[in-house]
Amino acid sequence: MRKIIPLILLSVLLSSGNLSGQISTRQAGFRIGYRSGIYYQVSSETGNAETGYNAMLSFNNHGLQVTGLKVIYENSFKGISPNLFFGWGYGGHIGYTYSDHIQAMGDDYYFHDDRFCPLFGVDGWLTAEYRINDIPVIVSLNLKPYLEITIPAFVRLMPADFGFSISYIF
Repeated sequence: MRKIIPLILLSVLLSSGNLSGQISTRQAGFRIGYRSGIYYQVSSETGNAETGYNAMLSFNNHGLQVTGLKVIYENSFKGISPNLFFGWGYGGHIGYTYSDHIQAMGDDYYFHDDRFCPLFGVDGWLTAEYRINDIPVIVSLNLKPYLEITIPAFVRLMPADFGFSISYIF
């Protein structure tokens, strides 16, 4: 029995190298737009495309929103530039605002005092990004349309949340 345990431990250590079949890249950066914030993304190759999972922390209107996105990247314009990628995705967000008014559907609704307003919504994502090979940096232009419900009973549609992002790959 004393000889079997070290053999099992040795075989586990020797066989437990890198067991993942996919190579993933991570990036962290910031986005400047209507919903500005910081984000972290993990990407991996999937067939002919690349799939990324993005978590973003946004600050807006004295509030906080957490967004989760799934993004699919395609390099369909290799003839123009091998470093130019286009992507699309979807996801959702949850958070809150703390304000004395809410803007919805082009109108302002005022409260008597500051009010805590929870919110949740669905997001889309379109991006064009350029990956710089000499330094591990990605620069991108993106569009993040969203539809959200703010409690008490406001629906907000933002079809044109354009943004500019810079991220570091590690």
